[in-house]
Amino acid sequence: MNAFRKVGLELGHLPPGPRGTLADVPGVRVGHRTLVFEEGPHAVRTGVTVIVPPGDPYAEPLPAGAFVLHGHGKAAGLWQVLHLGELETPILLTNTLAVPRCADALLTWTLARHPEARSVNPVVLECNDGRLSAIEDRPVTEADALAALEAAGEEVEEGCVGAGTGTVAFGLKSGIGTASRYLDPFVVGALALPNMGRREDLRFSRLPPHPGPLPHGGEGEPSPSRGEGGSLVVVLATDAPLLPEQLSRLARRAALGAARAGAPATAGSGDFFLAFSVAWRIPRGRDRISVEFIPDRSPSVDGLYRAAAEATEEAIYSALLAATPIVGRDGTSFPTLA
Repeated sequence: MNAFRKVGLELGHLPPGPRGTLADVPGVRVGHRTLVFEEGPHAVRTGVTVIVPPGDPYAEPLPAGAFVLHGHGKAAGLWQVLHLGELETPILLTNTLAVPRCADALLTWTLARHPEARSVNPVVLECNDGRLSAIEDRPVTEADALAALEAAGEEVEEGCVGAGTGTVAFGLKSGIGTASRYLDPFVVGALALPNMGRREDLRFSRLPPHPGPLPHGGEGEPSPSRGEGGSLVVVLATDAPLLPEQLSRLARRAALGAARAGAPATAGSGDFFLAFSVAWRIPRGRDRISVEFIPDRSPSVDGLYRAAAEATEEAIYSALLAATPIVGRDGTSFPTLA
C-alpha cells in the first residue's frame, strides 16, 4: 500500500486497488534512479523516474491523451500524444534541465529494439528541483535514465526517490506519490510528482483522521514569493478501454483531484497530466483496426472520472507523507509532513 493508506487514512468513495499504486494496472512498471551526492553549492539531489507500459510500445503504441492546465514547463512529446493519441515509448520524469538527456535515453532504448525506426516520440515530463539540487550542473546522464528503465518493476517506491528526490510542495519536502482506484472490473492508477504551492494552499488538514499537526517551519523554508510557483506532473494508467480523446478527458479529471489537494496552478507553474490505457493497441503499419470502447454515455465513464480525481488527490498526499528529511544545496532543507 502507499504511504497514505499505511497510516490508516482513507479518501473518496471508491476503494483502492490491491496495491494502492499505479502498478495495480496490469503490466505497468515503475523504476527510479536516485542521485544524491556532494554537499554545499554543488549538492545533487535529483533523479529519474520511469513508467513502463506493458508490451512493446513502439511496435504497438497504446492509446493516450493529455491535458495541460498551465504550460510553464519543458515537457517533451506531448504534442504528438495530443495529436495522434498514441504513446510509443515509456514515460520519463526528471528535472527541468535533464529533459534532453532523458529524451536521448528513450531514443537509445527504442532504437536498440527497433533499429529500423526513423521517427520516435520520446515522452519526458519535468519539475524544477533547483531549490535543493544543483540543477545547473546537469548531473543526470543518459546512463542514469537507462538505469531507471532497467530498474522498473511492479513495486512502486514512493518519497524522495527518482524525480522526487529534490522536489518541494506546499513548503514541505515532497517526492513521488502513487494511488489507485478499483471500479469493477477496471482499475485507474495515478503517479504524482508534486512540486508546487505554498503552505496555506495545502488542504490535507480537512481529512479525518489527521495524523498530526502540520509542521510549523524549519530552516530553509522558502518565502511565499519563492513557494508560489513550481510544477505538478500526474500520470494516469487504466485498463478501461477508452479512446484517446476519452483519455484526455480522464486526464482533465486528474486536475480536479490536484485542485482538491490545493494545487494553485499559478502563472509560474507547469501542470501536466497524461493518461494511457493498456486495454488495446494501435499496431504500427496497420491500415485499420477494430476496438471495443466504453461509450461516453455509459455510467462507467462517470466512475472512471471520479477514480482519476480521487487517485490523483491521494497520490499527492502520499508523496508528502512518504517524503523523508533531506539536506540540499547550501544546507537548504524543508520540513516533512509526517
